[in-house]
Amino acid sequence: MNTDRAAGKGEVKKCSYCEFNGIVHHAHYLELGEEPLLPCPRCVIPGCRCGGQEPYYYIDNGKIQDCSCREARMRIEKIKKIYNRSGIDRKFQWKFLGDFDASRNRLGNEAKNAAYEIVRNFPDVRKGLFLWGNPGTGKTLLSSIMLTEIIARHAVEGRFVKISRNFFNRLKATFHEASETYGQSSQIEKEVQEVDILVIDDFGVQRDSPWEQETLYNLVDARYEAEKFTVFTSNLNPLKAFKDLSEGRILSRIKEMCHILELSGEDFRNSL
Repeated sequence: MNTDRAAGKGEVKKCSYCEFNGIVHHAHYLELGEEPLLPCPRCVIPGCRCGGQEPYYYIDNGKIQDCSCREARMRIEKIKKIYNRSGIDRKFQWKFLGDFDASRNRLGNEAKNAAYEIVRNFPDVRKGLFLWGNPGTGKTLLSSIMLTEIIARHAVEGRFVKISRNFFNRLKATFHEASETYGQSSQIEKEVQEVDILVIDDFGVQRDSPWEQETLYNLVDARYEAEKFTVFTSNLNPLKAFKDLSEGRILSRIKEMCHILELSGEDFRNSL
């Protein structure tokens, strides 16, 4: 394996072990109290001369040089900042595709394969995913994994929102003068409409009032028009539950934006 630095550029030739990204996931970071992402031990670390010390330079014949690990370490720092803004639940943070057990049923395996194809081909993907099924089958976990994988691979902005607990509650707070976010409803809506990747969890939980229905439609429509990548999860079959929602407009957009997959089965939380 060739790990020589590219002449004059302080770069390394990436290897297949890190999928030519220069960064690997540390599967046991929690147990060891270490970082979840590390420079590749096969193509980046062997040429490191800074010892992992910021700002990742070394002295060579009296001249300051970029260390071969600097690009990977700076990218890790960028990814971590993006990830800290993502809103992924703590219990699902830094979970990757290998952490999703698809052996329980056929639907789980199909959903994992679909997620893998999206992650592997991103950003050259035409549609997102709409995962629906009974509670406890891994929909939230798998959608969190997709967001984590894409952020870690591409360092692009992504958000995870629970449509009832996060999104609507934040919007409602903007109408109260005592709130710190008073008057910022348009800013909050714009953030989720324009972010590169959006996971909308528990879609369809709150859809009773005309305001909620119109807000949902505006969100979905804005992302559709901007061709933004979106993943939805729901306990409801969208083809039935959303048929009359906003006069069918939301379902129409979802069908154009996403592959709709069922992820049902035994509640795996019962075995924990």
